[in-house]
Amino acid sequence: KLDFQRVVLQRIPQMAAQPTRVWRDLLFVCDEYHAFATVGETDPSGDERAFALSRQARLIPIVATQSISSLRSALHGDETWRTLLQCFRTKVFLATSDEFTARTAAELCGRRDRLKAQYTLSEGGQGAHISLLTGRPAASKHTLTASKTYAPHHDYIFPPRVFTALQNAQAIVLPYDGLNPLPPQFCYLKPHYLDVQTSYFDQLARGAL
Repeated sequence: KLDFQRVVLQRIPQMAAQPTRVWRDLLFVCDEYHAFATVGETDPSGDERAFALSRQARLIPIVATQSISSLRSALHGDETWRTLLQCFRTKVFLATSDEFTARTAAELCGRRDRLKAQYTLSEGGQGAHISLLTGRPAASKHTLTASKTYAPHHDYIFPPRVFTALQNAQAIVLPYDGLNPLPPQFCYLKPHYLDVQTSYFDQLARGAL
């Protein structure tokens, strides 16, 4: 990994010296990334520095990890995982059973104000007394008042429980189009081994997912 990153960073001065040449994009794909991740802190060989600089060298890093907790436990320091996580602009969250991952993903997706209805019921009576037959309070005249109000609540766009309830081939994505970040979205995925011309919902109805 370090040799690959070193070669990628060496492209930067070469690209600056030959601006008219067409340079190919590079792809870094790593599964179980938490087993290979490193954060440099004071050492310049950390992944966060390599990924930050390698954009100029046309590198596209794609990594997958079991959970944010797996990445967090593999790195030294309490907040170093945040430094590494922010290097990846597009984030795809699949189903997780890890509470910390679900909570962190919900925080990354953000919050928004939503109007929630609140109902209030109140009962009143005139001539209140204690019934001699039942021993309960009673009144000769009763009034019942119901009211409905709306109040803003600052809630998660996607609460943590949504991430733990995702089904197969479902994901919540924080996309980035190369220029601007896009709002978090609920996405339906299509595995590569299924027909690309068939919709997710048809595949689900057939039991292919």
